[in-house]
Amino acid sequence: MRDIDRYGRFIAVCNQDGTDLNAWLVREGWAVAYRRYSRDYIRDETEARSARRNIWSGRFDMPWDWRRAQRGG
Repeated sequence: MRDIDRYGRFIAVCNQDGTDLNAWLVREGWAVAYRRYSRDYIRDETEARSARRNIWSGRFDMPWDWRRAQRGG
């Protein structure tokens, strides 16, 4: 575990057999780099976006933009 956010959620890096699963999810286009708190996965996201993998193969709203829209602002 790395930290706990302001909502009490754990911030962690998940590994399996030495593989950073967070990086894998971002690199495969199943998750995005959360730049507000970390720069760790930006390179992985750039690779996925360039290759148009999974979520990057179409149009979608970034999670923080979607949440902001739901709040009306």
